[in-house]
Amino acid sequence: MKMTERDNDLPKTVAVIMVSIPSLVFRTGIVYLRTKRRARRGAKRVMKGMIQNGIPPELARKLADEYEAQLSLRTLMRRFVPGPWGGRPMPPDWITGK
Repeated sequence: MKMTERDNDLPKTVAVIMVSIPSLVFRTGIVYLRTKRRARRGAKRVMKGMIQNGIPPELARKLADEYEAQLSLRTLMRRFVPGPWGGRPMPPDWITGK
């Protein structure tokens, strides 16, 4: 059996993808942590502002915590990843071909 040029490129393509994945995960992780830090700082500022404007500290803390929790990794996964663990339903069978 003769390998076509396309078959020869498959191992190279897989190798390029495998080499790229760690750096992509690393960069995505850095961006996520930076965004999480900004959200945490923003939540603290919002909480202080609410307390200064007369909102009870317990309520202000609860609202700020809810704001910060919207950027948790689990919440993001539920929101954007389809499946039984996610917030979105699975794609219809006619799309997946099942």
